[in-house]
Amino acid sequence: MTPLSWPQHHGFLLVALLGLFGCQGPQKKEIVLSPKAQQSWREDREQLTKLHRSGVCELRWIDEAGRRHFEPQVDCDLWWQPPSAFAMQFSKLGEILGWVGGDGNQLWLFDLLSEPTQLTIIEPEAAAETVVFGLPLAGLLDGWQLQPLSAVGPRSPELVQSRLGPVTLFATGVGLPPNRLATDDGQLEVLYSSWNMIARAQDDANGRSAGQWFPERVEWRLQAPEATATFWLRQPRRGLEEQRWNRVFDLDQLRRSLRPQKTSVISEGLDPERSAKTAGS
Repeated sequence: MTPLSWPQHHGFLLVALLGLFGCQGPQKKEIVLSPKAQQSWREDREQLTKLHRSGVCELRWIDEAGRRHFEPQVDCDLWWQPPSAFAMQFSKLGEILGWVGGDGNQLWLFDLLSEPTQLTIIEPEAAAETVVFGLPLAGLLDGWQLQPLSAVGPRSPELVQSRLGPVTLFATGVGLPPNRLATDDGQLEVLYSSWNMIARAQDDANGRSAGQWFPERVEWRLQAPEATATFWLRQPRRGLEEQRWNRVFDLDQLRRSLRPQKTSVISEGLDPERSAKTAGS
């Protein structure tokens, strides 16, 4: 894994940029999604259309020195366009603090609080191995349940494959969206609550409405190092919806708009110690 090292006082951005998210703890009564339920959920996710949601996030983490941090009420916007383009903006009092995104090929991170301000580009060969606070950036969309997750195989029918590794999906009842995702190694879980219908899609061949479930409240919980972040994303900010949609997935336009003073690239073959210093050093 290639860890990114960021300034300690900007650590909350890292947790946010990874998308560590929030909801209630695991329900007492849970069922594991069966292969049939997994397939139904996969079909639902395949029907997702582009969306924009806005809200706030609350962030808690432990830095490299063992100090605990808490950052409440950070404004957050999420844009998503299938199959794999996404963007997340973090701001406070109207000031953009950071940005994370990808176009299905590269991933990128803008740190606008550092001096100098910085852009880090993660090449495709390095994306799967690049981590911040232990979380792989390439797994962000899977944690949000924005992409369908494939079955692992008949030997492990309870598992589905994600960029976070093999995971189990839980629900509180038959036919309900997942309320929890847990990695097979026990290091990470993502919890969901307040699922709602964004807009009703056309019914599929079996008469089911599909593809519009989205969780308002999501939490990522990392065991080591300890970190959590809770996101409440509801209605889009209409001004951002109209002004930003055409540029949020375009790295060149973002670079012209956000104007980072320093740019670095993490690619395959970089020395791990050097890679860890490409952002924030």
